[in-house]
Amino acid sequence: MTNASPMTDRAPAEPSLWLGIGFGFLSSLGPFAIDLYLPAMPGMAQAFLVENGAVQRTLSAFFLGLALAQIPLGMLGDRFGRRRPLLGGLALFAAASIACALATSLTQLILFRFIQGMGACAGTSSVRAMIRDRHSGHRAARLMAFTFLIIGISPVIAPLAGSYLLELTSWRGLFLLLACGGGVAALAAGVTLPESLPPERRSHGQPVLAPCLRLLGNGRYLGWTLVAGLATTIPFAFVTAAPFIYSGGFGLDARNYSLLLAMNAVVSIVATQFAPGLMRTQGARRLVTGAALVAIGATILLALAAGAWVPLPLFQLYAMLLFALSGLILTPAATSALDAAAGGAGAAAGLLGTLQLAITALASGTVSLLPSFSVLPLMAVLGTSFTLMLATMVALGRPAQPSS
Repeated sequence: MTNASPMTDRAPAEPSLWLGIGFGFLSSLGPFAIDLYLPAMPGMAQAFLVENGAVQRTLSAFFLGLALAQIPLGMLGDRFGRRRPLLGGLALFAAASIACALATSLTQLILFRFIQGMGACAGTSSVRAMIRDRHSGHRAARLMAFTFLIIGISPVIAPLAGSYLLELTSWRGLFLLLACGGGVAALAAGVTLPESLPPERRSHGQPVLAPCLRLLGNGRYLGWTLVAGLATTIPFAFVTAAPFIYSGGFGLDARNYSLLLAMNAVVSIVATQFAPGLMRTQGARRLVTGAALVAIGATILLALAAGAWVPLPLFQLYAMLLFALSGLILTPAATSALDAAAGGAGAAAGLLGTLQLAITALASGTVSLLPSFSVLPLMAVLGTSFTLMLATMVALGRPAQPSS
C-alpha cells in the first residue's frame, strides 16, 4: 500500500476562485435538492392524499441517504480516485431525481429520495477530499471558503426559486430540473475536472474499515470534527425553532421572518469569506476560541435580558452575530479536521460529513422537543454548542502558530 502525504501548503499553485466556485456548485446539489421542493410539499400531500407530516418523511429519507453514503463513497475515492465515485454519484442523483418525478406513491417517493440523497453526497464528500488532495492549511481554507460561498447562497434562493417555478410547472417538474442539474454537473465535471489523487497515492490492499477505525482513534481529528458539527448546528438549530419564535413570539408573518432568516444566512456567507485570512493571521484554535467566547458572552447577556422580554431588533442582532461566528468557525474547523487525518482524505471527508450531520440532527431534534415560543430554550442549545467548542479547544491544547 502506498499512502504518501497529501500536498502541503508549500504547493506553488494558489487556490483558484473558479475552481472553488465549481466545487461550490457540485456541493450545492444537496442543499438545492433539500430546499427547492419545500414550497411544493402541500401540493404533494394533496397529490398523494396524505397528511403534510407524511410528506416530510421524504426530507428525512434524503438526509439519511446523504449521511449513510458519505463514508463508503469517501473510501471508494481513496481506493479508485476521486473522479469515478464523483461521476457515479452525480449520475445516481440524476437518475433518482427522474424516478422521484415519476413516483406514483409516497412510499416510492421516500425510497427514491433516499437514493437521491446517496447520490447528492458525492458532491460534498468528493469535493472536500479533492480540496485536501490539492492543499492544506490556509490554502485549503481559502478553497473551502469559496465552496461555502455557493453552498450558503443555495438555501436562500432555492425555496424562492421553487415558489416561482411552481407557477410554471408541478412538483414533478422540480425534480426533473434537479435531474437536469445533476446531468449538467456530471458532464461539466467529466470534461473539466482533473483527477486529484494519482494512482501512487491511492489506498490499495488495506482492509475496508481500516481508515475509519484509524480516524476514530485520532483525537485531533475527532475534536475538530466535533467543532465543525457544532458550527453547522448553529444555523440548523436556529432555523428549526425560528419560525415558531418569529411567528408565535414576535407575531411576524412568513414573508417577514423569511426575510430575517435570509439576513442571517447572508451574514454567515460573508463571514466564511473572512475565515481563511483570520485563520492565517490568528491560527485556527485562536480563531475558534475567540469566536466561541464572544458567542457565550452574548448568549449570557441576552439570557439575563430575556428574563422579562427580548425586543425583536435585539434578538435579530443576536441571531446575526451567532450566524457570523458559526461562519467564521466552520471553515477552519473542517480544514483542520482534514489536516489532522494523515492520509485517506476520502475516508476523512466522508466521516466528517456523517458526523456533522449526526451532531446537527441531534441538536435540531433537541430544539424541536423544547418549548416553541420562548427564546430561552433555543439560546440554551446555542450557548451549549459554543461552550462545547470552547471545551474542545481547551482539550486540544494551546493555540497553534498561525498558518503560513
